[in-house]
Amino acid sequence: MNEFKITRRQAMQRLGAGGLALAVGNMAGTSAVCAQENKVLKIRNDGDMERIDPASRGGWYDETVMFAIFSGLVRYSDGDNWDWELDAATVLDDSDPLNIKFELRPGIQFTNGFGEMTAEDVKFSYERFADPAVNAVYGSDWAALDQVEVTGKYTGVIRLKEAFAPLFTSTLPNASGLIISKKAVEASGKPDIATDPLACGGPYQLAEWRPREIIRLTRNPGWVGPEPFYDEIQLYPIADVTSAETAFTAGDLDCTQIAVNSIPAYEGTDNTLTVKPALGYSWIGMNVESPKLSDIKVRRAIQHAVNVQEIVDATFGGVVDPAYGLVPPPLMGARDEVLYGYDPDQARALLQEAGADGLDLSLSFGTDPDIMIVAQVLQAQLAAVGINLSIRQMDSATMIAEAQDNEGGGYQNIELIIEPFTTTPDPSWVTEWFTCDQVGVWNFQRTCSPEWDEKNAAAVKETDPAKREQMYIELQNELEETGAYVFLYHGVNAWVTKPGITPAFKPDAQIAFLRDFKEA
Repeated sequence: MNEFKITRRQAMQRLGAGGLALAVGNMAGTSAVCAQENKVLKIRNDGDMERIDPASRGGWYDETVMFAIFSGLVRYSDGDNWDWELDAATVLDDSDPLNIKFELRPGIQFTNGFGEMTAEDVKFSYERFADPAVNAVYGSDWAALDQVEVTGKYTGVIRLKEAFAPLFTSTLPNASGLIISKKAVEASGKPDIATDPLACGGPYQLAEWRPREIIRLTRNPGWVGPEPFYDEIQLYPIADVTSAETAFTAGDLDCTQIAVNSIPAYEGTDNTLTVKPALGYSWIGMNVESPKLSDIKVRRAIQHAVNVQEIVDATFGGVVDPAYGLVPPPLMGARDEVLYGYDPDQARALLQEAGADGLDLSLSFGTDPDIMIVAQVLQAQLAAVGINLSIRQMDSATMIAEAQDNEGGGYQNIELIIEPFTTTPDPSWVTEWFTCDQVGVWNFQRTCSPEWDEKNAAAVKETDPAKREQMYIELQNELEETGAYVFLYHGVNAWVTKPGITPAFKPDAQIAFLRDFKEA
């Protein structure tokens, strides 16, 4: 079993006075939650469903639903350590890293009459990542897969072509390891899944979806694994975290993620406050295909114009540290310095050399209130070197659609952009979005280097930890050299839960594990 551990001491160092999970005393406007007769949990989801296909899911708003309605061979354990535990499998033998044997739990039934989960479903679920018709966004998660050999109704062997270090950190326990029904997908006549799961093979099933209103999950009667506590989960897609906090205070939600700068408001209340170091990364990206940003001198000037320490202090009040790269500590490959730091005089000189004095630029970002503070501080910093920055705050889904609009040219509206990403406990999941084939997908900077891509692919196969760590540091160095990246912060994830409920989250608290919520 692979383990990735964040100690309490490390968390406390990053959180200052905050803790990992604090159950604290009385807050005006809230009341204790009594045992609910029909055991319904009401929770905020940070977005509506977009794509609940393991191969091309949209984001953590999809994954929150997916981890409840699907199951994988293994899953991440609830807690502070990145352990994995058996899920749909009763046996997983990884003694041979290139040939992993598995045996499924007998009797798991897919909904909608699609029958029992078998090894054929595992084979179909994993091998389809290489199917061009699926167009798997997360194809790299299974890039090392040769085949899944079925050896019995419930048994098989995952055969890899080569060593693949992230298999048990970011593939099998994560959403790319979820198992879907082969019969259901084939019956649909389409190679992929949109917002209709077709068949659910997890503890819950999708009972109702009213877009932008509610996602309602109920127990899956065909699930034979550990029984979840709640009979029904009601997820309310609320993109704006401030609105979600208001709904929580009004008693309309039992649990919600909160803004980092809201943490002090919930300390000393009778709610359960959960704060954990995030495996996330936020940066200012620059679209190198924008005529205004095509000159590297302009991009380098922006790198020198940004005072990241000032930004994080203004935004988070000392709770969050500046980032020195994309890879969050304590993952291997986390850097401890940047190549091009704050130097406003150098920024002005470069802008003058480029003939870009008085440059007008725009910054696009979503509805996160923390990023609005970042944007305002950044606006002042760029103004100090002679760049006029306009702020474009919009719905995150709208912004991403624009950035991914290659045919219609919407991506040309993106100049500077902040769109935080989250990752899993392996650095390969950090860097894979900046390759040439991700341009116009998730690579909003549109930087492209075949040589960089080759180095990135080699890092996934490297099994020597020291060598692998250095490879990821060098990959980040080269990204910074393009001038298209200013690293901001990794941050923390914070949630508040009403009394009487024991919440459960991924170890970085990015996603709520709905199946593990229970009565306190």
